[in-house]
Amino acid sequence: MLTEILYLIAAFIITAILGRIIIPVLKKLKVGQSERLDGPRTHLKKKGTPTMGGIMMIITILILSIIASIINQEFAKVILPVLLVSIGFGLVGFIDDFKKVVLKNTDGLSPKLKLLGQLVVSVIFILFLLNYTDLGTIIKIPFTDITIELPSFVYIPLMILVMLGTTNAVNLTDGVDGLAGSVSAIIIAAFSIIAFRSGIYGISIFGSICSGACLRIFNL
Repeated sequence: MLTEILYLIAAFIITAILGRIIIPVLKKLKVGQSERLDGPRTHLKKKGTPTMGGIMMIITILILSIIASIINQEFAKVILPVLLVSIGFGLVGFIDDFKKVVLKNTDGLSPKLKLLGQLVVSVIFILFLLNYTDLGTIIKIPFTDITIELPSFVYIPLMILVMLGTTNAVNLTDGVDGLAGSVSAIIIAAFSIIAFRSGIYGISIFGSICSGACLRIFNL
């Protein structure tokens, strides 16, 4: 668990350094949060708040994930696919933010297009798991030795539901300050512990990296 803690601290520090560099640039470029006029009046105070802070998280996660994969190639088999799907979801979010803050479109991507982008990323990831890994359609009950093998027609929709539900849950949880870092850090840390206890150390390290980045984003 010491390795995971070190990666968490490293992620926190790197994101903090990037924050010192990127946040002033975003402010200078006037890349601020735009609020819909038909929303709650209390949300109007978010207007002008620097957004697109996820860029710092993605850079931090990318750097440390590559380092972890180089140090231990066994981890790379687990970390790199999860890293790519994270970047895929991040790209959808970036396009949404770009429309909001650069093109001044407060609606961003339409819900249908956003969901379509997330669906494409999810399907590609699931097909990769089924065709290029030995995981199959087996799911394991955490903290037990119980495994369940699901038929593909059940496994694939279930995985899509989990991935889309988790991703959009973060969006819905996002508070008035525009950040969901506090909630994400706690949840990801919990999954990291579960992965560690299950012997999936690549995922526990990746989760630690994400948690560290979230902790710093939360404090910005």
